Amino acid sequence: MGVCLAKKPESGVRHLVRFLALGVPTVSRILAVALIVAAIGIAFFNIGSYATDNDRALVALLLTVFALVSLVIGFAVPVLTRRFLR
Repeated sequence: MGVCLAKKPESGVRHLVRFLALGVPTVSRILAVALIVAAIGIAFFNIGSYATDNDRALVALLLTVFALVSLVIGFAVPVLTRRFLR
């Protein structure tokens, strides 16, 4: 005689959070690649009209920082989700 333990059904909110935890890393990586491509275009191929080279470099740097922030968020969301949904 074995004991059969049934899984509790997940609530809608819990299911939505799990779905977002799977989607956020993918979207953050896509966004990071797009930001890096834009930064490279601005920095090396003179895309856009900027008053000085310093302005161009600053915009490229900011885009790169935003790409890194996007990646950090993408890596942090699944870890935080696992921690809080136990």
